Amino acid sequence: MIDNHRHVIVTRVETEVGTCIFTKGSVGFIMKYSVVLFFSLLAFCLQAQASVEMFARLPFVKDVQISPNGKKIAYLRDMDGKYVVVSQILGDTNAKPNVFGMKEAKIRSFTWANDERIILKLTMPYNSKADFEVFTMHRMGILNVPDNKIIWSFKGPKFDYNIGAPKLVNKLAGDNEHVLMSYYYTGAATNLKAGDLYHAVYKVNLANGDREKLYSSKSGDNWTTNTRGDIIVEREFNVHEDKTLNMFRHIPTASFKPLTQVKDGKTVFFTHQIAGVNNTANEIYYFGRNEREISQMYQANVKNHVVSDSKLLGAFDQFDADYSIEDYHNSQIVGVSYIGDYPEYTYFDLDLAQVQADLKATFPDAEIKITSYSKARNRIIVKISGAKSPDQYVLYDRQAGQLQTIADAYPGVSQFELGTVNSYVYQTSDDKTIYSYLTEPAKKENQKLPLIVLPHGGPEGRDHMGFDWIRQFYVAQGYAVFQPNFRGSSGYGADFIKSGYGEWGKKMQRDVNEGVEKLIAEGKVDPDRVCIVGASYGGYVALYSATTHQSLYKCSVSFAGISNLGDIFLHAKEQKNSVSYWKRVLGTSDYDELHKYSPYHLASNKTIPTLLIHGDEDTEVPSFQSKKMFKRLEELGASGSKYIEVKGADHWFSTTESRRVFLAESLKFIKTYI
Repeated sequence: MIDNHRHVIVTRVETEVGTCIFTKGSVGFIMKYSVVLFFSLLAFCLQAQASVEMFARLPFVKDVQISPNGKKIAYLRDMDGKYVVVSQILGDTNAKPNVFGMKEAKIRSFTWANDERIILKLTMPYNSKADFEVFTMHRMGILNVPDNKIIWSFKGPKFDYNIGAPKLVNKLAGDNEHVLMSYYYTGAATNLKAGDLYHAVYKVNLANGDREKLYSSKSGDNWTTNTRGDIIVEREFNVHEDKTLNMFRHIPTASFKPLTQVKDGKTVFFTHQIAGVNNTANEIYYFGRNEREISQMYQANVKNHVVSDSKLLGAFDQFDADYSIEDYHNSQIVGVSYIGDYPEYTYFDLDLAQVQADLKATFPDAEIKITSYSKARNRIIVKISGAKSPDQYVLYDRQAGQLQTIADAYPGVSQFELGTVNSYVYQTSDDKTIYSYLTEPAKKENQKLPLIVLPHGGPEGRDHMGFDWIRQFYVAQGYAVFQPNFRGSSGYGADFIKSGYGEWGKKMQRDVNEGVEKLIAEGKVDPDRVCIVGASYGGYVALYSATTHQSLYKCSVSFAGISNLGDIFLHAKEQKNSVSYWKRVLGTSDYDELHKYSPYHLASNKTIPTLLIHGDEDTEVPSFQSKKMFKRLEELGASGSKYIEVKGADHWFSTTESRRVFLAESLKFIKTYI
């Protein structure tokens, strides 16, 4: 068990702008070693105020991971508003860290493949023939840590021009020189029939990038292996059955056949999402739904391609299971994550379950996430965070029973008392329960606060109580922030998600408005000072509110918002995907019907002041959605409208500049009207 003592390290940093003091540590920490990221404390000296720069800066460090032998760490570090991957030897402050980045690409994620190789996932923009359309091209490279050079396994025309996503399938724990990767490529870039989409699994040499194709498929797009790397499950769309099937084989030399199950006395296809399989291929882990349509993880037997004897693994009565947790060094399922008020992690692996329990006992009010561990499991990297405490990474030395601070994600923000996040549950007029959050300044005066309504994106996303840089920035300026998980949000079961289908601008909008009205009726906020702010789908809500609910809201801010629902299908067809998804979510593809709920077509000279911000490299919602909306507002004579385009910004606030522009410009705009 971890000793529960308090030890605080205070580091004084002298800079050209004055003296700053940073405090490292919290209850439960025992500092045996010096701070690992010795330069992390030197990187920031921020003004003693909740500034735009403080919140807009990308997390200084994120996704810290330890090497298999436990002697090195790697992490993503913010450098000039963009992430680079840094690797360094633990405990050696004299060793120069390796820093790798690419000007033309964004590093999205990484993982250790062995003690000398790191697999990077990157994206870069790709301009189509249509001058208004930008695609995202995904690449996967192997970083050779000793010489800091990247190896491209997938190269050549059919890969270079591919806009699909490569995946790491298996690290092959028993083979230190290879991994399994999947990739797909289009017929347009190959000798295949134009328009065809081919998927394949490759065995990739980590030293030189050479690859060997193990399996390819025209209809499969995802594979599940055992810990040895045998391909056991292929998930494919069957055009004859018009559904996605799990194709299964017990041994790698056998043919794939669809999995079935007996239901109500009839044999039917087993279509649940499979998360993992054991080495003998007689057991699977999968996500299913209980009688309340809440997603759960199950374990089941497989014999002769028939699934039976399902067993529930961890019951989450109210919230959906989010994703499966695999062993950091192989594909064995060791736990499952779900999101309530905080992300939670349940481990089936008894050893990791004990680690999680020990850490939770030491930090009972925090989110505890194990990010990685050495093969011996004697050194573990843990992320600790909470509603009022940004992410902090620590190294847990199990043999010594010691915790050591590695770095703070927001070293400046963590020095201030952040806003108080409270759960706020209400019933809609049609008796729908909406779980939401109301955040207020820590030192609230006894008065009605101005309110910022902040609906999330997706719409199949959700907000939770964990640290939120947008929420806390506005609260630091004296605003209350309301975040409703309206119908259509994820995490509350399939029925709750489906209740949002076809309800854009209708019941989903009503959920948001009625939450605001209840806060006003209860005297919690000032009815004359309410502004709505959102990104992506949240941007759509903000624009729809601006055009239809002028009495409730005084201003509107949209980042990467959708203004014309009909144009979504044009974009989806250009991208060659997602058409069926959008038809299901929107409830129709009829343009005349969609116009009724499109802010572009609902705009008038009475539209409230609206700020539109969009990145020129947004591949999810093209920037013309905001450009056309702004032009429309100008033509109609709507007062107070403004458009800002952020160069180099994508859909996800993945650069400091996009975050800075959004916070600075939105705050200036909001202060003008509330």
